[in-house]
Amino acid sequence: MCASPAPGFALPPPLRLAWTLRDDIRANLRLAGLAGETDFAVWWLCCGHEAFPAAAANVDIDRERLLHEVVCPGKTPDSPPITRLMDFVWRFRASETAPFNRDSTAGRAAFTAWFFSSAVPEMALWDLLSPGQQAWLHEATTPPLAPVGLPLPRLARLCWAARHDIREAFNPDTPEGTLGLLAWYVLYGAAEMGHSGDLAWRPPLPLDAPAPKLGGLSRRAVLAWTADDAARKNLDPARPEHRPAIMALVRPAAPEESGPPRRKNAPAVCLVRSGPPRHVFGVNIIGYARGELGIGEDSRMFAQSLAAADVPFAVVNVPAGAAVRQTDAWLDACLVSELPYPVSVFCLTGLDTARLWLEHGDALFAGRHNIGYWPWELPAWPACLADAYGLVDELWLSSTYTRDAFAASSPVPTFLAPMAVSVDRLTPVPRARFGLPEDRFLFLYVFDWNSYPARKNPQAAIDAFRQAFPTGREPVGLVLKTMSARPEDPRWQLLQAAAAADRRIAVLAETLDRGEALGLFAACDAYVSPHRAEGFGRTMAEAMLLGRPVIATAHSGNADFLTPDTGFPVAYRLVPVGQGDYPFGEGLLWAEPALESLAANMRLVANQPTLARRRALAGRELIAARHAPHSVGTAYRRRLQEIANLGTGRPATASIPTT
Repeated sequence: MCASPAPGFALPPPLRLAWTLRDDIRANLRLAGLAGETDFAVWWLCCGHEAFPAAAANVDIDRERLLHEVVCPGKTPDSPPITRLMDFVWRFRASETAPFNRDSTAGRAAFTAWFFSSAVPEMALWDLLSPGQQAWLHEATTPPLAPVGLPLPRLARLCWAARHDIREAFNPDTPEGTLGLLAWYVLYGAAEMGHSGDLAWRPPLPLDAPAPKLGGLSRRAVLAWTADDAARKNLDPARPEHRPAIMALVRPAAPEESGPPRRKNAPAVCLVRSGPPRHVFGVNIIGYARGELGIGEDSRMFAQSLAAADVPFAVVNVPAGAAVRQTDAWLDACLVSELPYPVSVFCLTGLDTARLWLEHGDALFAGRHNIGYWPWELPAWPACLADAYGLVDELWLSSTYTRDAFAASSPVPTFLAPMAVSVDRLTPVPRARFGLPEDRFLFLYVFDWNSYPARKNPQAAIDAFRQAFPTGREPVGLVLKTMSARPEDPRWQLLQAAAAADRRIAVLAETLDRGEALGLFAACDAYVSPHRAEGFGRTMAEAMLLGRPVIATAHSGNADFLTPDTGFPVAYRLVPVGQGDYPFGEGLLWAEPALESLAANMRLVANQPTLARRRALAGRELIAARHAPHSVGTAYRRRLQEIANLGTGRPATASIPTT
């Protein structure tokens, strides 16, 4: 049995980040029986250029140690040693390598033939092979064959061993079969198998020059005649009058590639041009400026705050992915393809900031003072993502809860920087637009399904609503507005079934533009949020600014502004984050809102309108004062001026620390 790669390879910091961020890659490797950092490092060398083009081009790994170590000795000339790279591909491509018996000489020989003839060109692994392997592939396996005087190359022999159809067509134990195999490989096989560039066989004698010993025919023409049954029957190379017809059998040769079938780094998509800042003061906002999702609104509110405080800014739009609608054009006039200012603010999660560096490289980071305006919903930043801190010079956090989560481990300064809240873009929308009744007191809960259903906890809203109003005759309703739900998701199916059990509950599953989304808030009477954790709680703050009473779990980011004076906090207890409920949640706690408290507050808001109005008014006044764009922008400006006076900035090349 061939040994698997031993664990213990120490990943360089960029690979540690990539390993942590890409749970999908880790899952795929696990399905193939691959686990641990060593296998991930081999995956990086084989495939990382596709997922992380910028980082893959700049991270140096000891290939000799990692890829060329022998994990299974060779047994025969046609079955060389199995290296760590070959062992990785054997497991990584398990669906294709399953027929090969690892415990038998024949099985290893069959795998070897497939690996070198098929996997190497398909995966562009030529430059990951050792010099000995490269030389072995170009060896002659026979003496020169009559009449062309050429040997059969190793690659042709490996194709014969790997392909059932070729084994049936040619018998290399006979002169005729060997010559036929050579003809097939030269004329068709090398092209079919992708054996180009450095992997291509370089014949020791020219193929296309007239050869006097062949009566002036080229070797390629003789091979074409050999491969053509009708030509062999009707044409004789020894007869001069037949030679033009034999020469005509040669198809025009395709232009030969100048380079090997290499792992071509997918070019890193440059979101901006590199260069020094053109102005001494101002901010480059980097985020999902056109994305219609909560974190996209972070970029837009940050821009509105800077504009209100007369801080110059420009915006770099980061594509938010195919699953996110990206048609919010509010900042389009501010979009740039360079970084004109000395400070850059990343209105992205810390995970996405790291991913941005891995995929796009230094251009977005170099020569700037970088601020991470990072949302986070758990009480601690994961230790496995500590390398992300190296991308920023300081962190601005929108709530006390989030600041404390980062401050516990951050080596860079952390600042409380409350978020602006604005409803200026509201478009009044009648209830009829959403099919909602006019004669009911409507509770609203708005959430993005991609923001983790366990965290948003919409089922609690249904359960508390039905507990608060059990008869079904109360003049109330519950509206659940979401987006990004997938019909095949069983959690979504369960939520829909629970909502359908009560005709008073409406589920709106669509992406609305910003104005209509705010119009829905205004069309409803109260807002409810039974979340388990929020980094800030934008939807609650927006509902409060619109004068709506807000009922929400009294935990996490919203605790900064939702109090018994400004709303209706819901009692809770801390519970462990469930497995798979949120990334990196293992060992951490979040809130479990008490259904009795949630239901009691919903009854209170519906049945005591004077109390609800009083608290809603206090909430609106607090949000209008503390989170107005001008107030927030003024605070931002003070810190930006401090940074300008310090003259801080990134070196010409930004990178993750190497220790």
